[in-house]
Amino acid sequence: MAPLLQILSSSLDLPRNSYIYKILSTAPRQDPLIYSNTDRLAIIASDDSLRFVDPATLNLLPDGIVKDVNTSVTCLERADDQPGNILATTGRDGMIKFWDKRNNEQAMVVESENKLLSSLVCNGSRNFVAAGVENPSDGLGVTPVYIWDQRNVGKPLLELVESHTDTITNLKIHPDLPTLLLSASTDGLVNIFDTSQSNEDDALYQVINHRSAVAHAGFMYPTTDIYVLGTDETMSFYALQSQAEEEEEPTPKVFGEVRENLGCGPFGYLAKMHWIGDEAYIAAGKHRSDPEENSHLDLIPIRKNLQSGPLQYEYDLEASIRLPGAHGDEIVRDVFTDVHSRTTYTCGEDSFIRAWKLPGDEAMEIDKEVERKPKKIKEKRRTGGGDSTGGKKARYNPY
Repeated sequence: MAPLLQILSSSLDLPRNSYIYKILSTAPRQDPLIYSNTDRLAIIASDDSLRFVDPATLNLLPDGIVKDVNTSVTCLERADDQPGNILATTGRDGMIKFWDKRNNEQAMVVESENKLLSSLVCNGSRNFVAAGVENPSDGLGVTPVYIWDQRNVGKPLLELVESHTDTITNLKIHPDLPTLLLSASTDGLVNIFDTSQSNEDDALYQVINHRSAVAHAGFMYPTTDIYVLGTDETMSFYALQSQAEEEEEPTPKVFGEVRENLGCGPFGYLAKMHWIGDEAYIAAGKHRSDPEENSHLDLIPIRKNLQSGPLQYEYDLEASIRLPGAHGDEIVRDVFTDVHSRTTYTCGEDSFIRAWKLPGDEAMEIDKEVERKPKKIKEKRRTGGGDSTGGKKARYNPY
């Protein structure tokens, strides 16, 4: 197991006891997994601020604080990939606000009829923006996903109102299939929509029932496989259903609850699925000390064994990268690795952003670029579905 060294940390002049929810690079994107040299980092925090950070020093950039971006801000996403100047935020005020990093000014606002927005995804080249809704109650509710065209935001292009009954925790777009939208929810479902369709019934392409509340889900790019991380620290992998009706669907790879197997112990958690170059890692942390071991965050490689079957994902504990101490007794909320500077950045519930490197500034292993061929959805077919009833539901707290 390779340990990283913490080289920098900063509280970014945040109020005491603030949470930092998200960290991302604002550099132009070279491909779906790699950015150009990181010119600045952007974060959102529980004081409802958007802050811009010098990645080399972790100091705030001049005029690097945008206050009150949203009421109870929940999400930060890139709104364009080239040149990467526009960021989008949303929150419990029902507003999606677009910010220009060059002057920190608001570039555009999208207003939802629902005031509790909990998830966000954008695709600037397609003028696409989608947001999901939070369910504030303990019972089943109506939690839509709204989709807008950025050129005309007066009314949503598509409203997906029947497919989820609880908080939408994730929205993701597949880079090679830009009309393919993934939504995940604490109702236990992960839905795949073809957003080129004009109504919800035609748009719903696939339903996956994870059988416990979903904290994180997305595509195992460059494949179309789907990962799901539950709020109960479960991990599973599913196939995007085939376009051929007669083709048998592969059996999902279900790991179940993985904290003990990943070395997190009973106080562990799964922070996210993280990429370093083209290689996927599960970021698994332990945030509470005990007499035997201190807090840490491990980046554990996740690889597919192509000789064993279509969804035979395996994790490699011996090749793990450890961030010793991590964020102390607090949870790590997000991780970003800049492959050019070979630096990993973390943020969390201790009000700090931290920078980590391998001893001696050794290079991390980055896989060579793989060939990626665009894919098309030719027809839509539904499977599974319904509310999740197979497991105990855990409430998801995204902010």
